[in-house]
Amino acid sequence: MGLVKKKAAPELAPAATGARPDPLASLEDADAAVRRDAAHALGHAALPGAEAALAHRLQAEGDAGVREAILTALARIATPEAAAALVPFLDREDAALRNAALESLQQMPAEVAAPALLPLLDHADADLRIFAVQGLGSLAHSGRADWLARVMERDADVNVCLAAVEALAEAGSPEALSSLETLARRFPDDAFVAFAVDAARSSFQGR
Repeated sequence: MGLVKKKAAPELAPAATGARPDPLASLEDADAAVRRDAAHALGHAALPGAEAALAHRLQAEGDAGVREAILTALARIATPEAAAALVPFLDREDAALRNAALESLQQMPAEVAAPALLPLLDHADADLRIFAVQGLGSLAHSGRADWLARVMERDADVNVCLAAVEALAEAGSPEALSSLETLARRFPDDAFVAFAVDAARSSFQGR
């Protein structure tokens, strides 16, 4: 009797074998629910390369639920790589995605988010500088008042400066009063600057 070649065992899906699916691979699944679960899993157990994979998926993701899960995962991972992965989305035409990316950065610890946002204060695009001001102004960081004061004293765009005034007023940073006065002198004929400086000055005096 001749030898009978043993048949290879059929490949089984992860669910059939009891093995957990690879969340990095599942991020590209055709099923939005699978992608959402994968993002959720990566947010709770960040794997090497998770930040890049999540950002890559976010670029093309059209499902709102998956987008939210990815942004939540990056905010939860909160590494310098996760913060850096979010910065390019601040320049998107999609306002909802742009604002959501900023909110995710604001949810990160200040010492993680600040290094990703600070370089944007010197960006040529004034809109990006405004986003940086809004992001930095919300961080509980000892350098916040100094960052915003620098904007008021140096930035050439009045709208960026006004964003800094608003952030300072919300944060309550009276140590920046001298920078407010500098701003008023830089734009002496701008009624909006005069109004914003007066409002901020009053808010500091009322605290």
